[in-house]
This record gives sequence, C-alpha cells and structure tokens, in this order.
Amino acid sequence: MLNTISELKRIWTDFVEEEQISPEIRPVILESWKRCKNNLVDFYGGKGKVLSDEEMKHRLEKNKELIEIASPIIKDIYNIVKETNYSVVLTDTDGILIETIENEKIRPEHRDLNFMQGTSWNEKDVGTNAIGTCLAIGQPIQVVGSEHYCKYHHVWTCSAAPIRNSEGKIIGCLNLSGRVEDVHPHTFGIVVASVKNIEKQLAILEYYRLMDTAFDSILDGLIIMNRHFEIERINNKLPHIFKMSIEEIYAIDMKKMLEDVEIEKDIFQARNKIKYTDYTLDIGKRRIDCVLNISPIVFNDEIMGVVLIIKEAKQLRKEVSKIAGFRANYTFENIITQDKKMKELIQTAKRIAKNDCSILIEGESGTGKELLAQSIHNASNCNSGPFIPINCAALPKELVESELFGYERGAFTGALKEGMPGKFELANGGTIFLDEIGEIPIEIQAKLLRVLDDHKVRRIGGTYERDLNIRIIAATNRNLYEEVAEKTFRRDLYYRLNVINLEISPLRDRPEDILTLAKFFLKSLNEENPHNPKMFSAGFKKEIITYEYKGNVRELKNTIQRAYYLCEKEIIDENYLPQKEKNNCTPYDMKPYTKSLQEIEKQSIQDALILSQGNVVQAAQYLNISRATIYRKIKQYQISTK
Repeated sequence: MLNTISELKRIWTDFVEEEQISPEIRPVILESWKRCKNNLVDFYGGKGKVLSDEEMKHRLEKNKELIEIASPIIKDIYNIVKETNYSVVLTDTDGILIETIENEKIRPEHRDLNFMQGTSWNEKDVGTNAIGTCLAIGQPIQVVGSEHYCKYHHVWTCSAAPIRNSEGKIIGCLNLSGRVEDVHPHTFGIVVASVKNIEKQLAILEYYRLMDTAFDSILDGLIIMNRHFEIERINNKLPHIFKMSIEEIYAIDMKKMLEDVEIEKDIFQARNKIKYTDYTLDIGKRRIDCVLNISPIVFNDEIMGVVLIIKEAKQLRKEVSKIAGFRANYTFENIITQDKKMKELIQTAKRIAKNDCSILIEGESGTGKELLAQSIHNASNCNSGPFIPINCAALPKELVESELFGYERGAFTGALKEGMPGKFELANGGTIFLDEIGEIPIEIQAKLLRVLDDHKVRRIGGTYERDLNIRIIAATNRNLYEEVAEKTFRRDLYYRLNVINLEISPLRDRPEDILTLAKFFLKSLNEENPHNPKMFSAGFKKEIITYEYKGNVRELKNTIQRAYYLCEKEIIDENYLPQKEKNNCTPYDMKPYTKSLQEIEKQSIQDALILSQGNVVQAAQYLNISRATIYRKIKQYQISTK
C-alpha cells in the first residue's frame, strides 16, 4: 500500500516516461495504465469528451428510470459529504455523466476538465479514473492522485462502483470525486453502500413494472379497494368496460355500487371470496352486466381491502356461446339445389341478409329451415356474434318465459341465487332463431311481441329493461295465417315476424334435387369411410326419385345413410330402400306376434344406433322420440352404443 502522494507521483513518472513498472503499484491500476497506453491515451491530457445536445438528449431519455431512482440517493450522499469538497456523479453504462451534484468550491476545476453532465469519462477518452476503470473491470474502485493516468487528474481522488440491473448487466456507475488531500476510505464505503441501495430500488421498480404489465394485460376489469370503500387502483381495461374516464371511476361511490353485496360481513369479517356469475352493477344511470369476483387482500393477518375482478357478461356470453356450439356452421354455399324456385329463394335471402328486419321461414319438417337461417346469419353484419337456435316446441310450457327472457335473483322458488340471462340476452350481438314459433304459448306471445318491437328485454322479477342488438329469424311448419284466424296465434305477432317471408318447397315438389342431394350425401359418407367406397346402382337411382319423402331432405339423408351402412357390397341397389325391404321380408319376419313389443322396441333402437353410428341424439330423431326417452330405453334394455 502506498503511503504518500509523492511516491505515487514518482511511480507514475517512471511508468509514462521510462516505461518502468514499480512492484508497489496496485495491480488493478497497473492493468488500467497498460490499457491506456495501448489505446494511445495522452497522459498529459484528460479532459472529458463533450457529447452533442441531440446525443445527450437520447442518453437522458434512455436512462430516465435510473436517474429517477438514483437522484434522491445522490442528494442524500451529497448532504453527507458536502463539507469535504466532494461532488457526486451518476453515469450511464458508457461512462457518460448523466446526473451530477457539484460542490461549489471545486466547480471551476470541474469545468476546466469537462467533468460535468454530457461528457464522457471512460478509460479510452480520459485514461485511468474511478468511473472509466470501474466500468472496465466491473468492480468498485478508488483511484487516488497520481494513480490517474492523465496528469490533469493527479489533484483528484475518486471512488466509483458499478450499478447492475436484475440480470447482472452493468447499466451505469456512481462516483464521488474530490481533492486528493481530502481522500478518505469512508467515501469508498459510501459509494458501495449507495449503489446497493440503488440496485434494490431498481429491483423494486422492475417488480412493480412486471406487476403493472400483468395487471394491465388481464382482459378483465380490476379494482383494488381499501377497507374504507375507496378505490386505490384500477387497470386500463376497466374504463373500457365501464365506458367512463379514469377520473369518473375513482369518483364512484363503491358502497352504493355494491349495496347488494355483504362486503363487511362476508369478506372483511368472514374472509370469504364471493363470486356472482350474473351481476348487474348500477353506476349512476349506467347498468353493467358482468361476472363479479371479490377476494380479500390479507397482509400481516389483517384484511387490507379487496380485489374486484369484473368480466363483461357480453364478452363472456360470446365465449360461452362458441364453446357451447351456438354458432352458425352453414352458408349459402352449403345449400344444394337444382330447383329454379329454390335458387330464387336463395338469391332473395342473400339480399335481405344485410338488413336487420325480421324473417319468417315457412316449410315442412326436414326441408332445411335452420340451414337457411344459419346461411342468412353468416351473410349478415352480425355474423361475428352468436347464433342461438331455440326449438320452441321442445320448451316446457312452464319454463318458456324464463328460458327466453331470463330471471333476476330471487324471482321465484328454485331460481339460481344470482339470476340467469335468457336466450335473447345470450343472442345479443348476433341472431336468435325461433324454430317452431307456432308452439309458443299464447300468454307468452304478448311479451315476445314487445321484445321484437322495442329490442329490449325485461327478466322475470326485473325492474328495468336491457337493450338488445339482435337479428330475429323465426320458422314454422304450421300455417300461422290459419292459426291467426283461429285465434291460437296473435295477429300482431304474426305480422311482426312476417316482415320477410321465405317459403321452402317440400322435396316432392322439386324432384330434380332428390338425386343431386342423394349423390352429395353418398359422397360425404364415402369421404368419412374412405376404406369402403360405395356407389348407387341404376335401379337405386330410379327408385329413389319416385319415393315420397314425407320427411323431406332429412328423410332422404336418413334413407341414404341407412342404405349405406346396411349394404355390405360396393353397389347399393334398390333392395336397400325402405319400401323394397318391406316387400322382401321373409315369412318369419311377416309373423306379427312372434316377437314381444319390448323386443321390437329394443331392435328398433339398435337399428337406429347402427344408422347413426352410435349417435344417440340422431338415433332419437330417427325414431321420433325424445333424448330422455331413448337414454332411458338404452339403460332399460342394456343396449351398447359403441
């Protein structure tokens, strides 16, 4: 260890003038001198390199977070050392001075050396110095007097330590510089301790930034509320959900907004989490349907507040509709026809698809009314929304109103405690398809008419109406005009639904479509079963055209499927048509009482399951029985569905 400034001066002179190396020089200083010599640093120079204003502006912007965190720490350091003629400096990773607090007594000397904000103090520019050498070796260092490579710096002492981020990368350094006669080992300790403090603050800031990013990346709205029902923080999704400014949100009376929730009792006292799958937030004149989760914030075993997670009901229902299959899979391209009237019908449907008027589709069962409705939806402006099909004939009479319009919590005995949206709400932003509309009970028709007229719906037990933005398509296989005359269907509802009327012809009135559709169904079956392709015989084609399809396209499809799966040969002939099978029955088959009713029923279900390839729902449709009935019978007769 060198004890005197004069000894340092002699060792420096021997190195720069005689290239002699003293064994007394510290190795870290010697290595720095060698680097300076190799870089041709002028040892009689040593003034800082001044950056352009534009470059300095870029540096300050790039390091604004480091400056923001280090500035108060720099001020604290200066207050400790200001009586000892020291200045405090912060640099970036390249040794550029980006923040300084200068001691007034030594400011003139700093100016002479360009030791000020906006100058470079790395080793290549000014030789060995605490800033440049610290950044070169990545370690804290104190450089005293003639240990500096440049003669101009011999009157100074400086201590510096590198500042690293959470990944260990050097992002700058902190430096204390003063006159050499004021050298003190405590300055080195102050710098090292202060850098550790800066690094901790940087780590905390990085953590908060990560939390902020996570907080704001959540697609749901978030509110952090303290025990006094004051909003502490929100994420950037919430203003979009509430359609309010940030200032308006922070002014919300949270007690009033959550007056139906037992926050004090259930959360602050019982520490429970609360979840509502269907909740309406009342904020002034705004009503927001949402899914609401409320969880307590516990710190040091105390409840500090709550976190509210708010998911838009509209968005959630859209996602649920997709998962549940509430979407239209068919387009006009899926409608196969050679019939002139059908082609005209399709062109009409395409034209009206872009409008939002109500449509009534008429046609016998099996003609493809839902196929046409799905095609209209997919060609409409609301095709990105849900397609909700309702079979009105399948709704129990006592549940029609709640299924269609929904209900509020506590509306009736057995209701879900948080209420339930109806099918009209689920269809919001899309299309609702009311199939078999003629089956709607007369007492429900008045409420349905109001929904169609106002595009608003009020849940059972509700006190206000919810706006709807939906396309309404109805369908029937009955003659509603006659039912209007018989007063079993409301006249005003009929005309409200029948703005545009589309009547699908039965298959028997368009025989040219029979063979076209049969070939299409056969092609689809062959694609599903590529290992066993089949084709129709000439006799099959001839006979299939003359058959009367009371079930229309649905029956034709079932007929083709049945023949395909029963026929083990490559050629499907006319013997596999239903009427041919009946005519070719054996005497044993013709005996009316050789089998019990239960055996016949069991065999019918097994045949239907073979035709449907194990699809129980489709088998039930073949047999014209409900799903509940077929499942009960399968269990009763112990029938395998595999």
